[in-house]
Amino acid sequence: MPTYDMRCTACADEFEVFRQGFLRDEDRSCPSCGSPAEQLITGFVACRSSSQAAGAAMAAAPSGGGHAHHGGCGCGGH
Repeated sequence: MPTYDMRCTACADEFEVFRQGFLRDEDRSCPSCGSPAEQLITGFVACRSSSQAAGAAMAAAPSGGGHAHHGGCGCGGH
């Protein structure tokens, strides 16, 4: 489910809205004071299974076997 980071234009309170789909008008109101809120632009994290990460790391590795381990790739190799 998407998470939207919001900030109140009046009191500067920051809050999150969890919404399946697009934001609704009622999601754009501050829960603390009821004033309009603006959506903050934030990044996102995409996760892959360790087998997908290992495959991507091996595909990018120079030929000759193995690859340089960059930590967190999930491949278990060096």
